[in-house]
Amino acid sequence: MKQTTRPSQLFSHPLTIFGTLLLVTFTTETAVMSVLTFMFPTLAGFSATLTDAFFLTMLSAPMVWLLIARPLRRMALAESAKADTLLRSIADAVISFDANGSIKSLNPAAEKIFGYPPHEIEGRNIEELLPELPHLWSRSGAPSPDASLSSPSPEEETIGRHRDGSTLSMEVSLGLLDAEDCSTFIAVIHDITHRKRAAALVEEQREFLESLLQQSAVPIFVVSPEHRVLIWNRACEQLTGKSAQEMLGTQDAWKAFYPERRPVLADIVLSGDLQAAREGYGSCIPSGFIPEGLQSEGWYRDLNGRDRYIVFDAAPIRNSRGDLLAVIESLEEITQRKLYEEQLEYQASYDTLTGLINRNLLADRMRQALLISRRSRHEVAVFLLDLDDFQMINDTVGQDGGDSLLKMVAERLSGCVRGGDTVARQGADEFVVIVSDPALSDSAPVIAANIQETIARPMRVKGQEVIVTASIGISISPKDGEDVQTLFRNAEVALYRAKEQGRHSFQFYTAEMNARSLARMTLEKHLRRALERDELSVHYQPKVSMSSGMVTGLEALVRWQSPELGSIPPDSFIPLAEETGLILSIGAWVLKTACAQNKAWQEAGLPLLTVAVNLSPRQFRQQNIASLVADCLNQTGLDPRFLELEITESMVMQEVTRVASVLAELKQMGVSLAMDDFGTGYSSLGYLKRFPFDKLKIDKSFIKDITFEPNNAAIAKAVIAMAHSLHLKVIAEGVETQGQLNYLHAQGCDEIQGYFFSRPVPAVEVEQLLREGGRISIPSHAEGCPGKTVLVVDDDEDVLSALQRMLLLEGYFVLVAQSAQEGFEQLALNKVAVIISDFRMPIMDGTDFLGRAKELYPETVRILLSGYADLDAVTHAVNVGAIYKFLCKPWIEADLREQLADAFGHYAQLYGKK
Repeated sequence: MKQTTRPSQLFSHPLTIFGTLLLVTFTTETAVMSVLTFMFPTLAGFSATLTDAFFLTMLSAPMVWLLIARPLRRMALAESAKADTLLRSIADAVISFDANGSIKSLNPAAEKIFGYPPHEIEGRNIEELLPELPHLWSRSGAPSPDASLSSPSPEEETIGRHRDGSTLSMEVSLGLLDAEDCSTFIAVIHDITHRKRAAALVEEQREFLESLLQQSAVPIFVVSPEHRVLIWNRACEQLTGKSAQEMLGTQDAWKAFYPERRPVLADIVLSGDLQAAREGYGSCIPSGFIPEGLQSEGWYRDLNGRDRYIVFDAAPIRNSRGDLLAVIESLEEITQRKLYEEQLEYQASYDTLTGLINRNLLADRMRQALLISRRSRHEVAVFLLDLDDFQMINDTVGQDGGDSLLKMVAERLSGCVRGGDTVARQGADEFVVIVSDPALSDSAPVIAANIQETIARPMRVKGQEVIVTASIGISISPKDGEDVQTLFRNAEVALYRAKEQGRHSFQFYTAEMNARSLARMTLEKHLRRALERDELSVHYQPKVSMSSGMVTGLEALVRWQSPELGSIPPDSFIPLAEETGLILSIGAWVLKTACAQNKAWQEAGLPLLTVAVNLSPRQFRQQNIASLVADCLNQTGLDPRFLELEITESMVMQEVTRVASVLAELKQMGVSLAMDDFGTGYSSLGYLKRFPFDKLKIDKSFIKDITFEPNNAAIAKAVIAMAHSLHLKVIAEGVETQGQLNYLHAQGCDEIQGYFFSRPVPAVEVEQLLREGGRISIPSHAEGCPGKTVLVVDDDEDVLSALQRMLLLEGYFVLVAQSAQEGFEQLALNKVAVIISDFRMPIMDGTDFLGRAKELYPETVRILLSGYADLDAVTHAVNVGAIYKFLCKPWIEADLREQLADAFGHYAQLYGKK
């Protein structure tokens, strides 16, 4: 075999060095002379004879050694050291062997991978380490080491054998150590044993999980980030009729469920497209949703045309880095259960004969209509209809004929009202129509006459022509009542009187209307003389800061004390004054009186406060209000900073452009502006931004029920947040309880006004209040520890006492209430962890109470305790999360203790760190 001399051996002996340099000198004389001439200029004149050449050679040989050879040797040694360090540091095995396969050397990584020390393996055949080496030669393009390799072979996967006999997985690349010398070969080996084992384990787990999914009775499918179906189990095949062979690899998972394109949940989770989610699933997609999991349910029609109700659950599958790998979706068919639930719900709310809503749903619709009417200032009318002599007609045409007649009456009633109105069947031959409109006092007679005319048209029943007439009793909110019970009771009274007048007539609830007409005439006569007789006075209601508890301002309110009529409530004479135009003179007088009084307080050394005065719609329409205010300030000397003008929301929206101009003029004077009764009108954020208001006042109608009416609480919370985002302060009117104060303080309300602190009082009492430094105690957010606090609500005093005794012995802090109203007040005043409520209570039952408590105080754990209950109502409450547990009376104390401990444990688990 040809031997190769290493560069380091070239300069190993001085004689060799000298001979080599001599040879170099004679063959490269010109180069050497150039170097010497550069270094020793005096040599430039020597003759280039042989003797001179020899002399020069003898001189130049040491110089060549110094200038060329020694640096070359150093470089070779350095490169050798670098190569040796590299071989020792790399993680891959490197083995050199000769053409016979005899191992010549190996690096430390090879020693570690194969388990052999160098002295034990060197000289042995490399096939002991790489049994499949012959196959590698053939795959690399050379049949054996005898054939030359033009370049290193690509990595090939093979097996290796450890010293202990175990098999290793390898990736091997073969090559020559020197392309000009074919005597030494190297193998670079990468150990992939652990990687192969991990891959095998992953594959085994994947096959196991896929087997589980295939065996599952729940329909499950998995899609890739590219929306391709990866798994489609047998249950999916059975549900949809689509085989796995058809579905795998396709992007059409939705086609198995929807006849038209509608995004499946997996698509939504993959894309994060909330707009598509809401278009596909509507209200089931919460606002602000981040698709890390999603649930929906709904009807779909399968490929056989059968309607099915399916619950869909989808969730992303991610790796440890959070990368999305796939989405898994499961399905559950609950068609029969859903049909049964819908049937029960329909039967509970709708009349099975006519399809109209029944009395159960009617009360809810009525409550909604009243709530909307309070905000929009509309009236709500109840038309209570009774078919005249229906029993006689029913006897004539038979029960089937009577049922047919009732259906036709229902159809005619539904056809003669607007889409937003309500038609219901109250009883056998009683129907109810609910209408909302701004001026029902004028339009109600027309509506009633139209209803009677529509019903009275001839009908054919069993071949007979039948004419049915109806008597109608009418009550209108708010003048005839502001709650469902009062309005229906008054409508019944009116219906009774209509029937007394004969068939086919209608009657308003007239007892109050007749009295009101007479009272109005008397009131107007006295009001016209009240101002000149000095019967009017201004009272002031303090406004209190929610941060300091101190009085920050006052609202001026007119009061009327008549010598003949006594004390007249503002709600009685203010609308009359507005209607008759008397409000112009009354309003101007109140403004001047309030400004003068505030100036007098300031001169007396009392704290500087702002006084607020209400402006009426008529003042805005008929008076130059800016001039009126300017004159008043000039006459009284009050600084404009201490005057605040309150304008109602509805007034602002009537003439937007003109009102904006007037408000801007007032603002230029330095007067502050507040929007009064906010929430009762129809202003939008867009309009609100156009007006230079400083404050918003939440109407007292929302504050009244804020501690037990979730809708009102939500509105108040939203108004506060919205106002603060527009840099406006918020004042809550009508605060009467500590609970209301606590709730508003928690929501960040700036100021409150109401009977909780002070009723409107005369100026002399205001002065006394200010001198005494009257204030309220502001609740602290840190007050109270709910960890052991339980609220028990039951109208039975004996049950309440028994529960209280038992719970006190267990170490709980017990709050009690005998009604839902008292319960809400306790919740507003205290931080409560667990609520125990009886089911049957007057006015509001336990499920309704706990449902509202969930909306207002979602962190509470709620338990229903009762001896009897409406199963549907309880089931619904449990399903929507209003009830954590339902326990029966009489209770077993040990069981109750256990369940209560579990409830507190649940609370601690969820909120213990908050």
